[in-house]
Amino acid sequence: MKNKYLTNASNWLEQVRYSANFCPNTLVCGKDPGAGYGKAIYGDLAVVMPSAYSLIRDRSIRHHETISKDGAWVRYVEGTRTDLKDKQFFWGSAAIAQTDHILLHEDKAKKAELALEAILSDLAIINIADGSKLLISLSTHNTSKWSVEIQNKVLGNHTFEHKHPISRELVTKTVEIDVSGIYPEGFGNIAYCLFGDNSLRMDSSDIAVSLDIGSSTCIITCFDGSGSVIDRHLIEGGTGELYAAIAENLDNRNDRLSQMATDIKHDPFLVGKGVIENTFKYGQNSLISEEFRQEYDRCLEMWWIPRLDKLASFVAGGSYLERASSFVAWGGGVMLPGLGERLVDLGFEILASPQFINAQGLKLLTESAL
Repeated sequence: MKNKYLTNASNWLEQVRYSANFCPNTLVCGKDPGAGYGKAIYGDLAVVMPSAYSLIRDRSIRHHETISKDGAWVRYVEGTRTDLKDKQFFWGSAAIAQTDHILLHEDKAKKAELALEAILSDLAIINIADGSKLLISLSTHNTSKWSVEIQNKVLGNHTFEHKHPISRELVTKTVEIDVSGIYPEGFGNIAYCLFGDNSLRMDSSDIAVSLDIGSSTCIITCFDGSGSVIDRHLIEGGTGELYAAIAENLDNRNDRLSQMATDIKHDPFLVGKGVIENTFKYGQNSLISEEFRQEYDRCLEMWWIPRLDKLASFVAGGSYLERASSFVAWGGGVMLPGLGERLVDLGFEILASPQFINAQGLKLLTESAL
């Protein structure tokens, strides 16, 4: 899989030009809705955006017609989803900018209910060609509860409008989406390990232990070379809990940030942005920008120790420490500064592009279903 998604605008626009000129009409895809960030692979293109949504109720304004590398405005024109006809919404960073936005990690049902909106926003970001067909696999945290609803919401023909990333003009597209499969959360990760480009090359009798560090949870899984899950343990509180702790520490600082500031309530999203960008700065301007590297180091240690304890109990209780042939880590959280080194010291292998492993595996499952 050729990962063309990069985090700066110039390469995003390069991806847009690639999509317009070279993408085939039929794309094999994998979509990992994610709690904090949604990840997806469409053919050879990858997209990651904050999992945030905001419905537009005042249609008289036009400032919402926007698009960026991690946020978009979309209007559903017509199609199979008649309930969405003429509805407009923000997704990603464009939604977070609105005061009435919904963060999907706060209500897991929204990941299923807004599955199509998430996909259409991705397609706006990559500037999908009109008339494209998507063959896609998705994942959900509860297949027995949400699989049918996700399929019903995503399947079909959909005409939508968005702003062109380069010309900034409004463009209208029609796409056909066919759902190849809906899998349990994390199943794509296992599929990638078994038959991806960098597979673990396990025999059917071998077992592996994985650690998936996400925005809302950390999931420890033991699986064998046939893809069967032997054991699994979910730890509530992913990187979002870490960012919230750092924000609370910043709230309790005594130093005054600016003559314009009175009582700042720090936003965990902006804290996370500073961590992901490796600047460790809170705030987007010189009036209020403050460094929080000390708070990060202190909070990371406090956040990681109880998770390490639970990981140790898991591998010891199941006798996996001596039986496992591989220990692997993935998820966006493994890229946190200082955490990757801790995992490597423990003996974990961190797979390349760890944030996209589940989406890549889901794409492989789509290919296998063809």
